[in-house]
Amino acid sequence: MPKKLIIADSAGVCFGVEEAVSTAEKILDENNNVEVKSFGPLIHNPQMVDILNKKGLSVINEIKKNEKGTVIIRAHGIPNYEEKNLKESSLNVVDMTCPIVKKLQFAVKSLSDNGYFVLIVGNENHPEIIGAKSYANDNCLVIKDKNELNKKALKSKKIGIVAQTTIPIETFWDVVGILKTFQDYEIKIIDTLCDDIHNKQKESKEIAKDVDIMLVIGGKNSSNTKEIATLCRQMNSRTYQIETFEEIRELNLDLKDKIVGISAGASTPPWLIKQTIDEVLLWE
Repeated sequence: MPKKLIIADSAGVCFGVEEAVSTAEKILDENNNVEVKSFGPLIHNPQMVDILNKKGLSVINEIKKNEKGTVIIRAHGIPNYEEKNLKESSLNVVDMTCPIVKKLQFAVKSLSDNGYFVLIVGNENHPEIIGAKSYANDNCLVIKDKNELNKKALKSKKIGIVAQTTIPIETFWDVVGILKTFQDYEIKIIDTLCDDIHNKQKESKEIAKDVDIMLVIGGKNSSNTKEIATLCRQMNSRTYQIETFEEIRELNLDLKDKIVGISAGASTPPWLIKQTIDEVLLWE
């Protein structure tokens, strides 16, 4: 068995994910004879999505004519035009967009409405950012980090800057720092980062420095879990992102007499973390 196990206190679901899942389960329990769907995967954890699917929650990515039943808007949010289509349909709509993501959407809209060209720091292909962009009416640009910041791509000298909620804090403020050096530009900064995610990242990095092997549990499609794993890998090359315990065996990891660290993304359910911990403690 491992010599020692260090588990991040912050590991696991954030309040937005917890609220989305518990609400979906309640709706499923109360609507046995009604179709219940989520617009896009409710959260980015395949194991939890599979459980909800078996309970009756199907996933849709578009609204078909005469669609009926209840639809739950995923935690990452959706574009405003999709939300408008939902509300104009005959579906019962339950909005489970994370409040922090809502803050990002409102910030983008407010900046755009007030004449700012919106700069979003994040992954342009992530559902959260696809949704947030829609509130700027194409008056925006998404960049991954400071290396993608190009003054020529900024269509105005009046710039509003926001961030994908789950990116590392340093990534956002590095871009802000460069923007502030641009002369004759009006810059408005709205910090849309999630404190819970930042705490997970910070704690996980600290643990990774002091262990032989670092395990980060979470969906391979989870952006925040990937970020945690990337940051941990910078501290410890023996960092592995896994969805389930079985992957430890598939990776042929030797945990015997090792100090093992465990963290998890914001969409990783408690039972998956517990399962991994229990199995690691029984490691032969």
